[in-house]
Amino acid sequence: MFDGRGFDAAEHLVDDWQEGFERRAAQARELATRMAGLSAVGRSPDGLIEVTVGRSGELTGIRLDEETRRQPTATTEREILAAVTAARATLAEKAREAVDGTLGADSETGRAILAGYEAGHDGGR
Repeated sequence: MFDGRGFDAAEHLVDDWQEGFERRAAQARELATRMAGLSAVGRSPDGLIEVTVGRSGELTGIRLDEETRRQPTATTEREILAAVTAARATLAEKAREAVDGTLGADSETGRAILAGYEAGHDGGR
């Protein structure tokens, strides 16, 4: 029934599959570690406002220069939103770098992760 070659080929195929699985699992662990530590900072065009966003794009910090008291609140509001948008764009770029450094941004899995990630971090656009 088995002539030896078929069994050896099947065994080699299973070994290759296992190696590939273990490699992808290691890449996934590395990516998870990199993504867990992501954050980004954005600044308003005038530099009076600085915000920090966490790995999910959530606002985790905000710094307002005292000079913001001298400007209309509508200006401060616009500049906060601009700083958040800038921070989220930086975060998306860091995510791209993390994916590219592990799975590869051009891999099928990398593209799928980035598509979902960037869709949730586009500043509401």
